[in-house]
Amino acid sequence: MSQQLERLLPILSTIPGVNIPITILQGVYIAASQRKIEQLEGALQYEVGLLNQKIMAGKLVLDSEYVKSESFTANVMQAVRAAEIAETNHKLHFIARALAGCSLSFPRPQPDKFQTMRMIEGLSDRELRVFVESFQLLDPIDPYQDLIPNDSQVSVAGLSRQECVASLLGLEQLGLLSKETLTDKGGEWVDTPYQAGPGFAWKLTALARQVATLSRVGVEDV
Repeated sequence: MSQQLERLLPILSTIPGVNIPITILQGVYIAASQRKIEQLEGALQYEVGLLNQKIMAGKLVLDSEYVKSESFTANVMQAVRAAEIAETNHKLHFIARALAGCSLSFPRPQPDKFQTMRMIEGLSDRELRVFVESFQLLDPIDPYQDLIPNDSQVSVAGLSRQECVASLLGLEQLGLLSKETLTDKGGEWVDTPYQAGPGFAWKLTALARQVATLSRVGVEDV
C-alpha cells in the first residue's frame, strides 16, 4: 500500500461517513514526492477542518452516500495524482479544496466530480491563477452569463500580458473558456483594438462552473 496515501486517510476520516478501507489502496503506486505529499497533507487538513465547521454550522451539505462510495475513493487517488505534477503550493491548496468539495452535495446541476478533478489535474499554475482572477472581472451575481472582452486587461501579479493571454488560450483548450463573438445592438460586428474584424470575448463554460463549484472559487463565507 502507498504510505503516501495512507497518511491522508486520518484526515479524510474526519469527514462524517468517510471510511476508505486500507485494502482498497494496497498496490496503489503514487509518484508524488514526500515533500508534495506533506504539503498536500497540510492543505487537506486545513480545508477539511474548514469544511467540517461549515457542515456543522449548516452552511454546507454533506453528500452522505457519495463519501461512502468507491467514486469518492477514486477522487482521492485523482487528487494525489494531480499533486504529482502540481507546480506550486497554491495549486496543491486548490487540489485539497476541490477534494474536500467532492464530499459535498450541490443543488442541480450537480457537478461531475470525477470529470472535474480530471480538469483540475490538467490546470497549470498559471492557468489556475488566471482562471481564479477572471472571476474578479465578471458579474458576481451571475459570472457565467457575463463576458470578458478580448481587449480587457486581465492582470495577475507576476504574470506578463503575454503570459496571461497564453493562459486564457490554455483555459480555452481545456474547455473552461469559450470565445463569443461580440456584436452591437444592431447585430453589427464590434472591432476590438487588439484585432481586425469581428471582436470576441471570453465566457466561462459549463466545465468552468463545475470547477468553480467544487473548489468554491470566490466563495469565502458559505
